[in-house]
Amino acid sequence: MKWKKQGIWIVVLTILTISLGGWMANMGSPASPDYYLEVQKNLTLFVQVYKEVTLKYVEEIDPNKFMRVGVNRLLDALDPYTMLLERDQNEEMSIMTRGKYGGVGMTISIRDEWPTVVEPPFSGTPALKAGIREGDQIIEVDGKSTKGEKISKTAIRLRGRPGTSVIIKVRRAGVQEPMEFHLIRAVISVHDVSYTGIIRDGVGYIKLRRFSKNVGKEISDAIKNLKSKGMTTVILDLRSNPGGLLPAAVNVANVFLPKGTLIVSTRGRTPNSNQQFRAEKEPVAPDLPLAILVDGNSASASEIVTGAIQDMDRGVVVGTRTFGKGLVQTIVPLSKTQSVKITTAKYYIPSGRCINNDKHTFRNSVDVFVHPDSFKSDSTGKKAYHTKDGRVVYGGGGIEPDIVVKNPKLSNFEWELIRKSMFFNFAVRYASTIRDTLKPIIIQNNVLKDFREYLKGKKFTFNIEGIKALDSLEKTAKDRKYGQPFEENLKALKTLLGRQKYSEFNKSEDFMKRMLRLETIAKLKGSRAEIRASLEGDKTVGAAISILTNPQKYRMKLGLSK
Repeated sequence: MKWKKQGIWIVVLTILTISLGGWMANMGSPASPDYYLEVQKNLTLFVQVYKEVTLKYVEEIDPNKFMRVGVNRLLDALDPYTMLLERDQNEEMSIMTRGKYGGVGMTISIRDEWPTVVEPPFSGTPALKAGIREGDQIIEVDGKSTKGEKISKTAIRLRGRPGTSVIIKVRRAGVQEPMEFHLIRAVISVHDVSYTGIIRDGVGYIKLRRFSKNVGKEISDAIKNLKSKGMTTVILDLRSNPGGLLPAAVNVANVFLPKGTLIVSTRGRTPNSNQQFRAEKEPVAPDLPLAILVDGNSASASEIVTGAIQDMDRGVVVGTRTFGKGLVQTIVPLSKTQSVKITTAKYYIPSGRCINNDKHTFRNSVDVFVHPDSFKSDSTGKKAYHTKDGRVVYGGGGIEPDIVVKNPKLSNFEWELIRKSMFFNFAVRYASTIRDTLKPIIIQNNVLKDFREYLKGKKFTFNIEGIKALDSLEKTAKDRKYGQPFEENLKALKTLLGRQKYSEFNKSEDFMKRMLRLETIAKLKGSRAEIRASLEGDKTVGAAISILTNPQKYRMKLGLSK
């Protein structure tokens, strides 16, 4: 016990010395002596409380877990993006920054408690060469079960030094016994462009899913390739793209904007956080008519590209308002396996807008800032700004498209089908029964009937709209003693609403047929075929095509025609 006490005390003293010394050494601008003194005083308090409680609490405390609780609660008072990164999170950031990793080339996610291959393995990778398919459940890695473990842990076990081996056991729909694969890890390059193609005469389409190190070159190569095939206008789809690296966003914008153009600037407390990022090369597509597609899940780097294109009147933005993440994070290494990601600046697009939406900024109501309104001052209200050619654009959080296209709102039933992976899981099984994979995929009523039975077998449930409000009202009626007649009427209403649930399946038939078709195409023909099929009937894509194929309307929307 004595050595345990001494060990804890040495650890906390080391933390105190290194943390304060490192912080002071890395401050980009001097603070007042009083400020340093306050930091030192409070850091000493934190260490003392941690030591005393850890050593004297009535039940033995795990020092590592206790410290992480303290650190995480400390960071919780700031914003959703400032956080302690452990090994698995550091690995993901490192992959994005390097643009490559050692592994087998699969995208996995949890389905029915098992890590599952959710896309066809990447081209030329060990997983593809070995015959691993989308929908395969990874049940063992090197002899150890994967059931119930975090997806990040499974991913780390699959990755490793190129040239080393890994044994994977999978369960596949339609195959009775598990299948074992012996794979040799290789260098896997990260590809951010998930689809390129000509989707209509002269109209090119590029789907971008994130912003990693090599994305600028990927977009440049895609543009050149599509031009060689007759592309005269292009759609860049950034919907559901959560962002990535800031330099990668600058490189993508530079594909369309002239050399020297200001793309984004950052402003923070320290001098090294105040920077301007400009286009450094001549653009690959300086004059190509451009439409960018966005939605509420387009964030960060996606918004940098979208905002720069809009502010420079270089292309039209189509879709719905973007997420509004206008904060820049810096990764500060703490050890070989840990680092802290800190919000160090806000970014501003060329018109001067900070598109941060303060609704996404604060985790709770705790106020730890010297100037509490510093975040809100840039993102609230509807302040007017102007693009390069004088169009009026507004701040207020996120980027408002030039052409707003709202997609139909999904019902609770439809959302739950997606959230619980019902389409994916059923399609894995259904696709295994299709022998002629060259025939067009059409979801007939008999398949829907099978899907209904599948949902029953899985005991699928959902809350229909209004049921939670009735539950709350029922509780209030009992608490406030509204009386038996009131409660009986509520009960009757809940019964009627319960019956309504059975009609939701019939109401959503067209939606289910579309989703089942796309998932089945993905399983049989790959992600490219799925993306191409998903563009059929896409209203946002249709609106983009409409304006790109009408040069006069396109120029008027950008304020280029008087």
